[in-house]
Amino acid sequence: MRLLVLVLATACAGCESWTGFGFRDQGGEMGRLREVLALERGKVVADIGAGKGELTLALAKTVDHVFSTEIDPERLRRLREAVVAAKLDNVTVLEAYASDTGLPANCCDAIVLRRVYHHLTDPSGLNAGLLRALRPGGVLAVVDFPPPFFLGRGRFGVPAESVTTEVKAGGFELVRLIDDWPGRGPLASYCALFRKAM
Repeated sequence: MRLLVLVLATACAGCESWTGFGFRDQGGEMGRLREVLALERGKVVADIGAGKGELTLALAKTVDHVFSTEIDPERLRRLREAVVAAKLDNVTVLEAYASDTGLPANCCDAIVLRRVYHHLTDPSGLNAGLLRALRPGGVLAVVDFPPPFFLGRGRFGVPAESVTTEVKAGGFELVRLIDDWPGRGPLASYCALFRKAM
């Protein structure tokens, strides 16, 4: 066990600036998102923790409006630049906080957190903000990956059971857990799908 932790620590040394796998529609992830969130013209969607904005840009081609949030000031700046460079007029970039999505109330038909939930430091506060931002009947998709067996929740994933327990405690109803979610990289992903009551 100690050897495994040492190998991982050594492999990750200097990875502080690594920004993850990002969103590339390999394996049909965008198609799955369109299906489970019923994405189409006329819909308003939020991309929480948008990072470099790849998912935001893909969503903007599918729906009427995208709210794109980010907590890190440098990523927020780059996200705004990416939206301007793509000449998108249907994206609103917002600053988020640890316990606040930054989203207006009742603004969205669907919200996506893609490989973001395991970074949350105040899940209950953020989940309350997600519930406020969704319209009645709106859908929340939490796409993440479980941590390795020897690590708990944190930088390296979050168990699906933790996500479902916390989000349900925030007032959502669980629609289903999809455990064969496509994605990039070696990490097996899942999608926990929730709904706000009508």
